[in-house]
Amino acid sequence: MPSTYLNNADIYYEIHGSGPPLLLIAGMSSDSKSWQFILKDLSQHFRLIIFDNRGCGRTTSEGKFSLQDLAGDAISLIDHLGYGKVDVLGHSMGGMIAQELVLAHPDRVNKLVLASSSPKLSDKAKAILDDLYAKWEHGFDTSEWFRLLFRWLFTSEAVNNKKFMDAAIIFALSYPYPQSLKDFKRQVDAISGFNAAGKISNIKSDTLIISGAEDILIPPEESQQLSDISGQTRFSLIEHAAHSVHAEKPKEFVGVVGGFLFNK
Repeated sequence: MPSTYLNNADIYYEIHGSGPPLLLIAGMSSDSKSWQFILKDLSQHFRLIIFDNRGCGRTTSEGKFSLQDLAGDAISLIDHLGYGKVDVLGHSMGGMIAQELVLAHPDRVNKLVLASSSPKLSDKAKAILDDLYAKWEHGFDTSEWFRLLFRWLFTSEAVNNKKFMDAAIIFALSYPYPQSLKDFKRQVDAISGFNAAGKISNIKSDTLIISGAEDILIPPEESQQLSDISGQTRFSLIEHAAHSVHAEKPKEFVGVVGGFLFNK
């Protein structure tokens, strides 16, 4: 799979499917693999552009970065691939990056999908991330660290399902491109400085806001703050899903996204 050197970073990316271009921006501690649950279905209707943000996966870079820098990477990748306007779907931190992208380049975004995201990081969410970093830094058992992380990402039904949790932890431990502690901290620092609450009224793109009804990391009421976007907004609450809404309810997620993007 290809990579390209942009903005002093070696950006790893993949292209899947055919149709209108749709840029997918992954969340914190997630890379292009995080879209595996919806990739097949979405790629039947869209030309998907997926990539690894700085601080994750196979993208490499040095030094600190902000979410504005990550948005700059995304638009540079679009330029590199020769696209003009694209639809953009961002999950969690990826949704925050998407906000920075459309604010900086409003002429490059058609429709916007913000899943499990918000216009700023809450104090509660920041404390959760700081705690996860502290535990990792001080040698917390890796399996138990992932078990703790997954409790913030999935529904209580999922985390209480031993078969599901064991499989998720095995996958995380065996993943060939794991995030380092240093890169986790770089992403924590970047997302901690994000606050677009006073700017999102400048976003003119029609926007779909998706939230899992059981999301405790970025609860639905925080995602609903994105309704201040001045373009037409639609809020979709997916039941029996938490923060990783596209992983727990992929069919419902793809149905809502496709219905929004194809509704002209």
